[in-house]
Amino acid sequence: RPSFHPVVKWGLKHVSSSSANGNARPLPVPSHPWSHVGLNFVTGLPPVNNLNTVFTITDRFSKAVHFIALPGLPSARRTAELFLENVVRLHGFPVDVVSDRGPQFMDRFWKAFCHLMGASVSLSSGYHPQTNGQTERVNQQLGRYLRCFVSAQPSQWPKYLLWAELSHNLHTSSTTHMSPFEVCYGYQPPVFAHQEPEVVVPAAQSLVRRCKNAWIKA
Repeated sequence: RPSFHPVVKWGLKHVSSSSANGNARPLPVPSHPWSHVGLNFVTGLPPVNNLNTVFTITDRFSKAVHFIALPGLPSARRTAELFLENVVRLHGFPVDVVSDRGPQFMDRFWKAFCHLMGASVSLSSGYHPQTNGQTERVNQQLGRYLRCFVSAQPSQWPKYLLWAELSHNLHTSSTTHMSPFEVCYGYQPPVFAHQEPEVVVPAAQSLVRRCKNAWIKA
C-alpha cells in the first residue's frame, strides 16, 4: 500500500460543522459581488515555516475566493483582523457572513465585530446541509489543486496557494459562461504573454517559468 503525505489527502481535513439539525432556513440571496461571504478553514497540512492551515473566503455571488496560509486556527480577534485585511480592504463591508460553529465564530468578540460593522452572522449547522456548500466545494477544489501542484514536493504548498486562488477565480463557469473574476470586475485578465520576450536575466526567467509551469498545472 503506497503511503501518502498528508498534503495529498488534506482536502478531507477541512473544518466543517454543517449538519441537517435544526429548522431549515435559506440563506439570504446576494445581489452583487462580495455582499455575502462564506468562511472556513482547512487543516492537516504539513507544517512549512509554521504554516499548516488555510483560511478560505468565498464570495457567494461570484464564487470568487481568497486563500490565506496560517500557523494554525486563529482566535476570534485574529480572524477579524484577517477579515479586514482580505475582505474589507479589497471589497468593502459585506452584509452577511456564513460560517460553521467553530470557536472563532461562536466567540462574543466575533459576533460583536460583525454586528458593529453591519453584517449579519449565519451559522451553517443551524441551516439546511447545503447552507455552506459553496465553501465545502471550494475546500475540495483547493485539495485537488494542491495535490496536482505539490504531490512531489509537499513542503512547497504555501507558494502555490496564489496559483490555486488565481486558477479558481479565472475558471469559466459552465453555467454562467463567466469566471468569478469577470463577474466581479467585468473582464477576463491576461495571465502570461503568448511569446516570451527576449530578456537576458536568468533569475527572472527562472521565476517566470516556474510561474508558468504552476499555471499550466492549474
